[in-house]
Amino acid sequence: MALRRPRVYERDVKLVARSARASLQEEPMTLSMRSLVAAVAAMTVVAAGCGSDPETPPQPAPPDAGTQNVAPPPPPPPPPPPEPTACDATTSLGLTTMITGRAKTDAPAPMKPEGGPLCMVVPEGQTVSTQTMNLEPGHCYTVLAQGAAGVSEVDVQLILDTATALPPALAALAQNPTLAVDQETGASASIGPKQTCYAWPFPLPGLVKVVAKARTGTGPIALQVYKKKK
Repeated sequence: MALRRPRVYERDVKLVARSARASLQEEPMTLSMRSLVAAVAAMTVVAAGCGSDPETPPQPAPPDAGTQNVAPPPPPPPPPPPEPTACDATTSLGLTTMITGRAKTDAPAPMKPEGGPLCMVVPEGQTVSTQTMNLEPGHCYTVLAQGAAGVSEVDVQLILDTATALPPALAALAQNPTLAVDQETGASASIGPKQTCYAWPFPLPGLVKVVAKARTGTGPIALQVYKKKK
């Protein structure tokens, strides 16, 4: 780094020294005057050295902002799971026909359909449920469910509807609202088939829902509830 030029130059110092020597030659001086001249010359030399600006040490360069460790942005949240959708007319007809054929042995007369069938395309791991229905004392119920191509395991549950206020006699069921589950494996499932229909054990009606789950695979699932007097 280049130093700045001093304010008092070297030639000025030489001029002062010459003037002092000329004065000594022209007129004899006393010892005190010689001492004064020497002191002035010395001060001039000192001023020449002190007049320059001090050298500034080099400063470190600021860190490059591009090299700083910046945390990467968080990954985007996963997309929401797909929702079940209604079956098309052809799929619905095909599955309900299969359930009607099974009903001849799994829900035989005098059992009759309770409400209409439900058919939904269910993603794997998702569930669908019927509307709230009434279980009446003195009756028993059978639920038949059938999965189509793409679904290899269907689960079915009969669950007490706890979204509505329960009468005191049913309040204890709110801790465990599952009333019955299917015991089968595969794309066909049922609750209370043949002569084992589910009987509502309480003297007052109960509000329930049937829930079907596509445990393995994605595809259409249809179900139908049947009912008879005991």
